[in-house]
Amino acid sequence: MKEDQLLLSKQIAPRIGAEVSGLSLAHLTETDFAALIQLWREHLVLVFRDQLLDDNALVAFARRFGDLDKAPPLDTATLHAPAFPEIAVVSNVVENGTPIGGLGHGDLTWHADMTFQEEPPVGCILNARETPSGSGFTFFVSLRAATQDLSDDLRRPVAGRIALHDKSYTSAGTLRQGVDPHADPAQRPGGRHPLVARHPSWDEEILLLGRRRNSYVFGLDHGESEALLDTIWAHATRDDYVMRHEWRPNDVVLWDNLATMHRRDAFASDARRILHRAQIRRLKPAFRVQVQAA
Repeated sequence: MKEDQLLLSKQIAPRIGAEVSGLSLAHLTETDFAALIQLWREHLVLVFRDQLLDDNALVAFARRFGDLDKAPPLDTATLHAPAFPEIAVVSNVVENGTPIGGLGHGDLTWHADMTFQEEPPVGCILNARETPSGSGFTFFVSLRAATQDLSDDLRRPVAGRIALHDKSYTSAGTLRQGVDPHADPAQRPGGRHPLVARHPSWDEEILLLGRRRNSYVFGLDHGESEALLDTIWAHATRDDYVMRHEWRPNDVVLWDNLATMHRRDAFASDARRILHRAQIRRLKPAFRVQVQAA
């Protein structure tokens, strides 16, 4: 396929997301892949329908972007695909009394993945195997748009501020395995990141929010921190920055984990939902926007 034949079938929302058609993710030329990187940079979330990927093909596709993480703990244990430690299983299905994956069927609040680490992953890929119809939607919000639209009154209070990205709880609200949450924010486990950070792949400013629960802005008292975070989160999750994805079997969704956040609607506990997920630690240098020397 030539680069100009890579079809952007539709823009999903005004400022985030695109559905790409006309290619197989398992059979991409280098030219195709370079064009895909540019679409990803522009739209932050890419949706690919009808992709027949097994776990081997999913890992191979993910590795083309860069280094991968091992499957992170979901809920209280690490649950990965058999023989593929890089693939986390996101599912509510229970077989023989044992969950085959994590995160269940409840709603998941707005979050980016693993930002409690000092080097959060730059991207994630979800491949749908089984999905309920008409429920279990995933929503993505553009932090790029939110950052671009920061007024002076919003930008001034966050400039130079460092926030705690607390590790204690998952986006499902469950306490992480082996974590003892501490009342003192300075002693809580997690990463410390600028509220306005440089994106390591695209060399642009982004609001880096992670997740709201237990977040804390250093240098402020508790009430001031809560007020500032409430204001910034209300701005960053405005409806006009959001896209909704309704899953179908064999969907693949690729998203920028630092320039977006995502959340999930709850769905019926007896509705089977199985998705396999790969996590991109860092993008290969050849695909990053190079920082211009002064």
